[in-house]
Amino acid sequence: MQEPVFSYVPGDSFLHTLDPRTKLAAVMLLGILTFRTESFFGIGALFVFFFALTSFSGLPARVFLRAVRPMMLFIIFIFFAQLFFTKGHVLTSFWILHPSLEGLQNGLRLSARFILLLLFAALMTASTDPSAITCGIERMLRPLPLRWMGVNSFELATMMNLSISFLPILFERVERTKAAQASRGMYFGKNPLRSVPALAIPLIKGVIRDAEELALAMESRGYQGTRRTSMHELTMQRRDWIFLFALILFAALMLRF
Repeated sequence: MQEPVFSYVPGDSFLHTLDPRTKLAAVMLLGILTFRTESFFGIGALFVFFFALTSFSGLPARVFLRAVRPMMLFIIFIFFAQLFFTKGHVLTSFWILHPSLEGLQNGLRLSARFILLLLFAALMTASTDPSAITCGIERMLRPLPLRWMGVNSFELATMMNLSISFLPILFERVERTKAAQASRGMYFGKNPLRSVPALAIPLIKGVIRDAEELALAMESRGYQGTRRTSMHELTMQRRDWIFLFALILFAALMLRF
């Protein structure tokens, strides 16, 4: 069976051994750089940096292809929306559509940014155990005064980790729902307006049912949002500080362009 997207791939590479807090901070910083970078040279440098990190992870390319594939229609829509509806120097004309040079540049820039975000997120989730991500988020949020808002770092970290964990389940359920509807004679390419409800309604029902079952399972095991122990004892090692220093240096160089 094919592994779902954004799932953990066990390994012993350099990225696998990094502290989860290091990888969380790296993804946040790289996400900021992705949207702060305006030049194509900077976006290309981010892709090169991603491929360099991938070489240290030892992860197969199919992990990242599976992360990008479900969002390709959305990315293509963003590209064409920018291409046809951005005012500027008109390249050519198609009926009432007038693609512009500025639209082409904006479309390529936005599409590359979304792809980079998906790739960096897939790199983190594939090289980090979900329980380690929860522990890292909790440790990063612990100093914040969240008690004044009626929550604590353990509850917030658990909710964020459950959201990440539900992504592979959601994509897997989409494929299962499409296969079930296709076995009943539904052809999704013939009538898209009719096929969307046939896919969305069972999908929403299934997701709600999964959430209810998860809540019941947590309650039956006595889960409480108070302070809990963890199987992961997080300590920042020398390699974590070296990686963060190299990343900050890379970010400083990127911001100069």
